[in-house]
Amino acid sequence: MREAEAAGNKDCPVKIKLVAPPSYVLNTQTLDKEQGIAILNKAIAACSEEIDRHKGKITVKEAARAVSEREDKLLGEQMAKLTRENEEVSGDEDSEEEEDTGMGDVDLENSGTGITD
Repeated sequence: MREAEAAGNKDCPVKIKLVAPPSYVLNTQTLDKEQGIAILNKAIAACSEEIDRHKGKITVKEAARAVSEREDKLLGEQMAKLTRENEEVSGDEDSEEEEDTGMGDVDLENSGTGITD
């Protein structure tokens, strides 16, 4: 991911957002659409090379593209939804209390042992 960020420049910085492990979004903000797309493609290539070098695997879900303000807002909402879904929910953690799995209740006074005085 550092390689992807390093692909950006002062006028067109690359930022990485974690959606939900292992999903990330690379973005930049610039007035020059072509430069922005080229920088993001360069960032994706740099990231891919570094991951491949470490015998990892990367899957690019969507190519770099320019988005409108509305699309950017929708992406933010989708990322927030995925973050909420990824948070730990009740029941995910292991219970520290052990469940009682004994033999059940025994009535010792009326157990019918057959022993008499």
